[in-house]
Amino acid sequence: MARRRIGVARFWHESNGFSSALTEIEDFEGYQGGTLVGEAILEGTGRGDEIAGFTDVLRQRDDVEIVPLISAGALPSGLISTEAVAHLESLWRTQLEAAAPLDAVCIAPHGAMVAEGIDDFDGHLLAMLRDHLPPDAVVVTALDCHAVVTEKMISASSAVVAYRTHPHRDVVETGRRAARILLDALEGRTRPVVRSTHLPMIMAPPDDGTVAGAMKELFDACEAWDERPGTISCAVCPAFAWQDVPGQGVSTVAVTDGDPDLAQRIADELAEQTWEARQHFRADPMCTVPEAMRQASRVAGHPIVITDSADTVGGGAPGDNSVLLSHLLEHRALIDGLILTHLPDAPAIAELADACVGDVVTLAVGGKRDTRFCRPLTITGRVACIAAGPIEDDFGAGTTPTTETGPIVCLAIDNVRLVLTERTIHGPQTSLYRKVGIEPFDAKVVALKTGIGFKKAYAKVAAAVYRTDCPGAESYDLSRYSFRNLRRPIWPLDENAQWER
Repeated sequence: MARRRIGVARFWHESNGFSSALTEIEDFEGYQGGTLVGEAILEGTGRGDEIAGFTDVLRQRDDVEIVPLISAGALPSGLISTEAVAHLESLWRTQLEAAAPLDAVCIAPHGAMVAEGIDDFDGHLLAMLRDHLPPDAVVVTALDCHAVVTEKMISASSAVVAYRTHPHRDVVETGRRAARILLDALEGRTRPVVRSTHLPMIMAPPDDGTVAGAMKELFDACEAWDERPGTISCAVCPAFAWQDVPGQGVSTVAVTDGDPDLAQRIADELAEQTWEARQHFRADPMCTVPEAMRQASRVAGHPIVITDSADTVGGGAPGDNSVLLSHLLEHRALIDGLILTHLPDAPAIAELADACVGDVVTLAVGGKRDTRFCRPLTITGRVACIAAGPIEDDFGAGTTPTTETGPIVCLAIDNVRLVLTERTIHGPQTSLYRKVGIEPFDAKVVALKTGIGFKKAYAKVAAAVYRTDCPGAESYDLSRYSFRNLRRPIWPLDENAQWER
C-alpha cells in the first residue's frame, strides 16, 4: 500500500505594526528552541502547539508518512524585517523542494504576520506552498483566532480552522481538528469548500475573553454549527487590531462538505451575530495607575493585580515600557506590602554583570526596546537576588515546558521588587517571581503587562483587579493610533460604519 505523504509546518508570530521593535532573524532563532527544519521538528517531547495535534492524529495511521517541513516562531513584536523574510522564504522554499512530492499539508500560520513590505505574510507563505504542490493536494490551515483573514489565505486552503479559546487553551486540539479534516478530504469522505465574510470592525480582546459574555456566545455558535449536517468547521476570527493593513477587520470562516452556498450562509450568519453584538466589544473603561494604587491601598486582601495591557508582550508590544514602573515608584508609599513588577532589559542586566547581592546600584531601566511610547527611567535600588533561567512556562505561552529568561536580577526599591530579565518573556509568569524567592500570591500588588492573560494564574486568587490606561503599542483605546491603510469606515473608529448581509 502506498503511503500518503503529509507535510506538517508551523509559522508563528503576531506582528504589531505600532511596536518600535522589529522582528529579526535572531528573534526566530532564539525562541523556543529556534527555527527547526526536517526531522528536528519531531524530536524530543513536550510540544504544546498545532504540530503536536497534527502528529497525534497522523501517527495513528499506518498508511501515512509524516513529512516535517519547518517550525519557525518568534515572540510577538514588531514587523518582520526584510532580512528575516528572506531567511524564512529560503528555508521554506528549500524544505518544500526537498519534500516533494506531497499529497497534503497541515500548516499552522498565525494569521497575523506582517513583514516590511508584505502586509499578508501568512498568505504569502501559503501561496509559496501552493506553488510547490500538485493542484489536487489538500491543504488544511490552522489559524490563531486573532488572524487577520485574507482572501489569499482562503484561496490557498482546502479548509481552515482556528482556535476557539482566549486565552488560548485549545492550540493542540486545533491541530487535531485540522488533521482529521485533512484525512477525511484526502480519502474522499468529504469535499471541503471554504467561504468567509469580512466585517468593517476591529476590536480589543474583551475582558472575559471566551470564558463568558458575547465572545463566548459566538464561539459556542461555531460549535453548534459543527454539529449540523454538511458542516465541517467554522470560525470567528476577531483579528488583531494593532496592524495598519488593508485587510484589517473581523472575519468569519465556514467550511462545508461540497456546499458553497451553505458555507457562505454560515459565514454570513456568524458575521451578522458578531456585528449585532459589537457594542459588547467596546473596551471596558480603565483607570490611571495612580488611581489604581489609591484603590489598592483600600483593599484588605491580596494579591491585587494592576494590569498594563498597552505593553503586552503577547500582543507584540516591546514589554519594557517604563511608564507603569514610574507610577508604581511614585506612589509606592500608598501600599502596605510588596509591589512586584518585571521589565526585560538586556542592557541593564549587562550593566549589573559584576553586581553582588546587597549592592546598591543606580541605572536606567526600560525604554530601550520601546523607543516610541516611553523613555528609560533612572532608578536606585538594592540587589536583592541574582538568578538565571530557564523558568517554568506556567503561563503556557510556548511549545516547551520552560521559558528561557537569561540572567535575572531582582532589585529592591523600598517595598517595590523590580525583576529584570535579559530576555523578553511571554505572559505573566508566576514562576519568575518564585525564581527570585518571592511568592507572588503573597504580595500586596502584582503589576503585570497583560490584557487578559493574567487570568490564567491570578483570576482565582486576586483580591481585586485594576486595568490601567497606559501608553504603548497595544493600547485598548484604538483611537490613539494613526491608521492610514485601513479600509474606512470601520467600527469603532467610525461610529457610522455600516454592514449588511
